[in-house]
Amino acid sequence: MKKYFCFILSLFSLVCMAEDYDPSYKAWGQWLKNYAVVNGSVTTVKYKEALKKKNDMDPLVQTIEKMERAKYDSLPEKERLAFLINSYNILTVKWILDHYPVKSIKDTGSFLQSPWKKKFFKLFGEDENLDGIEHEKIRKDFNEPRIHFAVVCASKGCPALKGVPYLASDLDKQLEESLKAFLQDGARNRYDTKENTLYLSKIFNWYGDDFKKASGTVQNFVAPRMGKTPEEVEKIKNAKVEFLEYDWDLNEAP
Repeated sequence: MKKYFCFILSLFSLVCMAEDYDPSYKAWGQWLKNYAVVNGSVTTVKYKEALKKKNDMDPLVQTIEKMERAKYDSLPEKERLAFLINSYNILTVKWILDHYPVKSIKDTGSFLQSPWKKKFFKLFGEDENLDGIEHEKIRKDFNEPRIHFAVVCASKGCPALKGVPYLASDLDKQLEESLKAFLQDGARNRYDTKENTLYLSKIFNWYGDDFKKASGTVQNFVAPRMGKTPEEVEKIKNAKVEFLEYDWDLNEAP
Protein backbone atom coordinates (compact mmCIF):
# COMPACT_ATOMS: atom_id res chain seq x y z
CA MET A 1 0.00 0.00 0.00
CA LYS A 2 2.82 2.37 0.89
CA LYS A 3 4.60 1.69 -2.40
CA TYR A 4 1.36 2.29 -4.32
CA PHE A 5 0.82 5.59 -2.50
CA CYS A 6 4.39 6.72 -3.27
CA PHE A 7 3.92 5.79 -6.91
CA ILE A 8 0.73 7.86 -7.15
CA LEU A 9 2.43 10.73 -5.33
CA SER A 10 5.37 10.67 -7.74
CA LEU A 11 3.01 10.77 -10.73
CA PHE A 12 1.21 13.71 -9.18
CA SER A 13 4.54 15.46 -8.68
CA LEU A 14 5.44 15.00 -12.33
CA VAL A 15 2.11 16.41 -13.44
CA CYS A 16 2.56 19.48 -11.24
CA MET A 17 6.08 19.95 -12.56
CA ALA A 18 4.92 19.70 -16.16
CA GLU A 19 2.27 22.35 -15.52
CA ASP A 20 4.83 24.65 -13.88
CA TYR A 21 7.33 24.46 -16.74
CA ASP A 22 6.41 26.98 -19.43
CA PRO A 23 8.58 26.87 -22.59
CA SER A 24 7.26 30.33 -23.53
CA TYR A 25 8.66 31.81 -20.27
CA LYS A 26 5.69 34.14 -20.07
CA ALA A 27 6.36 35.19 -16.46
CA TRP A 28 10.02 35.96 -17.19
CA GLY A 29 8.95 37.90 -20.27
CA GLN A 30 6.63 40.02 -18.16
CA TRP A 31 9.40 40.69 -15.64
CA LEU A 32 11.70 41.84 -18.44
CA LYS A 33 8.95 44.05 -19.85
CA ASN A 34 8.52 45.67 -16.45
CA TYR A 35 12.15 46.21 -15.46
CA ALA A 36 14.55 45.81 -18.41
CA VAL A 37 15.26 49.01 -20.36
CA VAL A 38 16.50 48.13 -23.84
CA ASN A 39 18.33 50.89 -25.71
CA GLY A 40 19.88 49.55 -28.87
CA SER A 41 22.76 47.24 -27.95
CA VAL A 42 22.56 48.14 -24.25
CA THR A 43 20.11 46.96 -21.61
CA THR A 44 19.89 48.41 -18.13
CA VAL A 45 17.73 47.11 -15.32
CA LYS A 46 15.48 48.97 -12.89
CA TYR A 47 16.73 47.06 -9.85
CA LYS A 48 15.42 49.61 -7.37
CA GLU A 49 11.89 49.25 -8.71
CA ALA A 50 12.20 45.48 -9.00
CA LEU A 51 13.26 45.30 -5.36
CA LYS A 52 9.86 46.66 -4.31
CA LYS A 53 8.29 43.50 -5.76
CA LYS A 54 11.18 41.18 -5.10
CA ASN A 55 8.78 38.31 -4.42
CA ASP A 56 7.89 38.33 -8.13
CA MET A 57 11.19 36.47 -8.64
CA ASP A 58 10.16 33.57 -6.39
CA PRO A 59 7.91 31.75 -8.90
CA LEU A 60 10.60 32.11 -11.58
CA VAL A 61 13.23 30.53 -9.36
CA GLN A 62 10.82 27.84 -8.17
CA THR A 63 10.12 26.81 -11.76
CA ILE A 64 13.85 26.35 -12.32
CA GLU A 65 14.27 24.36 -9.13
CA LYS A 66 11.27 22.13 -9.88
CA MET A 67 12.73 20.99 -13.20
CA GLU A 68 13.75 17.35 -12.80
CA ARG A 69 16.67 15.88 -14.67
CA ALA A 70 14.50 13.29 -16.44
CA LYS A 71 12.17 16.00 -17.72
CA TYR A 72 15.09 18.17 -18.83
CA ASP A 73 16.75 15.26 -20.64
CA SER A 74 13.52 14.57 -22.52
CA LEU A 75 13.42 18.07 -24.02
CA PRO A 76 14.74 18.84 -27.52
CA GLU A 77 18.27 20.28 -27.61
CA LYS A 78 17.28 23.89 -28.29
CA GLU A 79 14.67 23.78 -25.55
CA ARG A 80 17.28 22.54 -23.07
CA LEU A 81 19.64 25.34 -24.06
CA ALA A 82 16.92 27.98 -23.82
CA PHE A 83 16.04 26.69 -20.35
CA LEU A 84 19.64 27.00 -19.17
CA ILE A 85 20.16 30.47 -20.66
CA ASN A 86 16.95 31.84 -19.16
CA SER A 87 17.73 30.14 -15.84
CA TYR A 88 21.18 31.73 -15.70
CA ASN A 89 19.79 35.20 -16.36
CA ILE A 90 16.90 34.83 -13.91
CA LEU A 91 19.23 33.64 -11.18
CA THR A 92 21.73 36.42 -11.84
CA VAL A 93 18.97 38.99 -11.39
CA LYS A 94 17.85 37.16 -8.26
CA TRP A 95 21.41 37.30 -6.89
CA ILE A 96 21.65 41.05 -7.50
CA LEU A 97 18.30 41.74 -5.84
CA ASP A 98 19.34 39.64 -2.84
CA HIS A 99 22.41 41.89 -2.41
CA TYR A 100 21.05 45.24 -3.58
CA PRO A 101 22.19 48.01 -3.31
CA VAL A 102 25.54 47.11 -4.82
CA LYS A 103 27.88 48.84 -7.26
CA SER A 104 29.12 45.67 -8.93
CA ILE A 105 28.32 41.97 -8.91
CA LYS A 106 31.97 41.40 -8.03
CA ASP A 107 31.32 43.08 -4.68
CA THR A 108 28.83 40.37 -3.73
CA GLY A 109 31.33 37.54 -3.45
CA SER A 110 33.95 36.96 -0.80
CA PHE A 111 37.72 36.78 -0.62
CA LEU A 112 37.59 33.00 -0.99
CA GLN A 113 34.62 32.61 -3.33
CA SER A 114 33.34 34.66 -6.26
CA PRO A 115 29.59 35.24 -6.70
CA TRP A 116 29.63 32.77 -9.61
CA LYS A 117 30.76 29.98 -7.30
CA LYS A 118 28.21 30.62 -4.54
CA LYS A 119 25.66 27.81 -4.37
CA PHE A 120 22.42 29.70 -3.76
CA PHE A 121 19.87 27.64 -5.70
CA LYS A 122 19.07 24.06 -6.64
CA LEU A 123 19.18 22.53 -10.10
CA PHE A 124 18.07 18.97 -10.76
CA GLY A 125 17.80 18.47 -7.01
CA GLU A 126 21.36 19.51 -6.18
CA ASP A 127 22.90 22.69 -4.78
CA GLU A 128 24.30 24.63 -7.72
CA ASN A 129 26.02 27.88 -8.70
CA LEU A 130 26.09 30.07 -11.80
CA ASP A 131 29.42 28.65 -12.94
CA GLY A 132 27.86 25.21 -12.84
CA ILE A 133 25.19 26.27 -15.32
CA GLU A 134 27.56 28.07 -17.69
CA HIS A 135 30.64 25.87 -17.65
CA GLU A 136 29.49 22.42 -16.58
CA LYS A 137 26.21 22.37 -18.47
CA ILE A 138 26.03 24.93 -21.27
CA ARG A 139 29.65 24.97 -22.46
CA LYS A 140 30.17 21.29 -21.79
CA ASP A 141 27.00 19.98 -23.42
CA PHE A 142 26.41 22.44 -26.27
CA ASN A 143 28.76 23.46 -29.07
CA GLU A 144 27.42 27.00 -29.17
CA PRO A 145 29.89 29.89 -28.61
CA ARG A 146 27.15 32.49 -29.06
CA ILE A 147 25.87 31.71 -25.57
CA HIS A 148 28.55 34.10 -24.27
CA PHE A 149 26.37 36.92 -25.60
CA ALA A 150 23.17 35.53 -24.11
CA VAL A 151 24.10 34.74 -20.49
CA VAL A 152 24.73 38.01 -18.73
CA CYS A 153 26.67 39.08 -15.63
CA ALA A 154 24.66 42.17 -14.62
CA SER A 155 27.52 44.47 -15.66
CA LYS A 156 27.91 47.31 -18.14
CA GLY A 157 30.68 45.45 -19.91
CA CYS A 158 28.65 42.32 -20.53
CA PRO A 159 26.26 41.74 -23.43
CA ALA A 160 22.77 43.15 -23.10
CA LEU A 161 20.09 41.33 -21.16
CA LYS A 162 17.65 40.62 -23.94
CA GLY A 163 14.27 42.28 -23.43
CA VAL A 164 12.47 38.99 -24.09
CA PRO A 165 13.11 35.38 -23.05
CA TYR A 166 15.16 33.05 -25.21
CA LEU A 167 12.85 30.56 -26.91
CA ALA A 168 13.67 27.26 -28.55
CA SER A 169 11.66 28.20 -31.65
CA ASP A 170 13.71 31.37 -32.25
CA LEU A 171 16.97 30.44 -30.57
CA ASP A 172 19.31 30.62 -33.57
CA LYS A 173 17.94 34.00 -34.57
CA GLN A 174 18.04 35.36 -31.02
CA LEU A 175 21.62 34.22 -30.39
CA GLU A 176 22.78 35.79 -33.63
CA GLU A 177 20.95 39.02 -32.82
CA SER A 178 22.60 39.18 -29.39
CA LEU A 179 26.04 38.52 -30.83
CA LYS A 180 25.70 41.13 -33.59
CA ALA A 181 24.32 43.74 -31.20
CA PHE A 182 27.29 43.24 -28.91
CA LEU A 183 29.85 43.37 -31.72
CA GLN A 184 28.32 46.49 -33.22
CA ASP A 185 28.55 48.39 -29.95
CA GLY A 186 31.63 50.54 -30.49
CA ALA A 187 32.13 51.05 -26.77
CA ARG A 188 32.86 47.35 -26.31
CA ASN A 189 34.08 46.17 -29.71
CA ARG A 190 35.44 48.06 -32.71
CA TYR A 191 37.67 47.68 -35.73
CA ASP A 192 40.33 50.28 -36.58
CA THR A 193 40.76 50.16 -40.34
CA LYS A 194 43.93 52.29 -40.40
CA GLU A 195 45.71 50.17 -37.79
CA ASN A 196 44.02 46.97 -38.98
CA THR A 197 43.39 46.20 -35.31
CA LEU A 198 40.40 44.69 -33.57
CA TYR A 199 39.64 46.11 -30.15
CA LEU A 200 37.48 43.47 -28.53
CA SER A 201 35.79 42.75 -25.23
CA LYS A 202 37.74 40.52 -22.87
CA ILE A 203 35.01 37.95 -23.38
CA PHE A 204 36.90 37.02 -26.54
CA ASN A 205 40.02 36.52 -24.45
CA TRP A 206 38.44 34.62 -21.55
CA TYR A 207 36.60 32.22 -23.85
CA GLY A 208 38.94 32.33 -26.83
CA ASP A 209 39.06 28.56 -27.12
CA ASP A 210 35.29 28.41 -27.72
CA PHE A 211 35.53 30.83 -30.64
CA LYS A 212 38.62 29.15 -32.06
CA LYS A 213 36.87 25.79 -31.89
CA ALA A 214 33.98 27.22 -33.89
CA SER A 215 35.87 29.27 -36.47
CA GLY A 216 39.59 28.59 -36.19
CA THR A 217 40.45 32.04 -34.82
CA VAL A 218 38.70 34.82 -32.92
CA GLN A 219 39.15 37.03 -35.99
CA ASN A 220 37.38 34.52 -38.21
CA PHE A 221 34.50 34.37 -35.73
CA VAL A 222 33.86 38.12 -35.62
CA ALA A 223 34.80 39.09 -39.20
CA PRO A 224 31.48 38.23 -40.92
CA ARG A 225 29.60 40.11 -38.21
CA MET A 226 31.82 43.20 -38.12
CA GLY A 227 33.00 43.62 -41.71
CA LYS A 228 30.96 46.03 -43.80
CA THR A 229 32.23 44.75 -47.14
CA PRO A 230 33.70 41.43 -48.36
CA GLU A 231 37.07 43.14 -48.55
CA GLU A 232 36.85 44.36 -44.96
CA VAL A 233 35.79 40.91 -43.77
CA GLU A 234 39.01 39.50 -45.22
CA LYS A 235 41.09 42.26 -43.62
CA ILE A 236 39.53 41.61 -40.23
CA LYS A 237 40.42 37.94 -40.49
CA ASN A 238 44.08 38.97 -40.50
CA ALA A 239 43.82 41.88 -38.05
CA LYS A 240 45.73 42.26 -34.81
CA VAL A 241 43.65 41.87 -31.65
CA GLU A 242 43.73 43.91 -28.47
CA PHE A 243 41.35 43.39 -25.57
CA LEU A 244 39.58 46.28 -23.89
CA GLU A 245 39.09 46.80 -20.17
CA TYR A 246 35.91 45.25 -18.86
CA ASP A 247 33.39 47.48 -17.08
CA TRP A 248 32.11 45.61 -14.01
CA ASP A 249 29.81 48.42 -12.84
CA LEU A 250 26.22 47.30 -12.28
CA ASN A 251 23.99 47.61 -15.37
CA GLU A 252 21.49 49.68 -13.45
CA ALA A 253 18.98 51.98 -15.13
CA PRO A 254 19.19 55.63 -14.05
